[in-house]
Amino acid sequence: MNIILIGARGAGKSKVSRSLSKQTDIPVVSTDSIAVYEAGGLPIPEFVEKHGWKAFRDLEYSILQKLRNADGIILDCGGGILFDLDTIGNEIVSQRKLELLRSIGRIVYLERGIEELVEKVKGDKTRPDLSKVTSYRQILEKRLPVYQEAAHFKLNLSKLSKEEAAERILDWLGLKSK
Repeated sequence: MNIILIGARGAGKSKVSRSLSKQTDIPVVSTDSIAVYEAGGLPIPEFVEKHGWKAFRDLEYSILQKLRNADGIILDCGGGILFDLDTIGNEIVSQRKLELLRSIGRIVYLERGIEELVEKVKGDKTRPDLSKVTSYRQILEKRLPVYQEAAHFKLNLSKLSKEEAAERILDWLGLKSK
């Protein structure tokens, strides 16, 4: 079985995935880390600057295709994993990636409030701009319902430590920590 963590950038997916791994010895696979590797080491902001968001969303799809037969991993997904771009560059729900994710494992949405998310990522230069014209708040307003609908399980992290979050996910899955 695979555990898939989704949510907005800044939600805590990487921290919770590492805590889950520590409690279970299940390895973590990060879609963003694989993307950097597949791009020849080019950091995501530079990849997006050079090739655009559409190319990055296609790269994510390619990564999920490669992970289709994985078993026994925790998949830490980038914040935009559920999205693609339409022909004029607007963000849309990615049915192709959602179907792959559902075939790969159980999807856990790590939820935080919009204000908390906006504050957490403010000024973070390791994350590329999602849009030159749309604020992160506006993007979140569109994305959060999509995360909720895609998930098998939702967990609000606002008042939980990463360890508590990992324990709740394991309880939901009926798994025990080591």
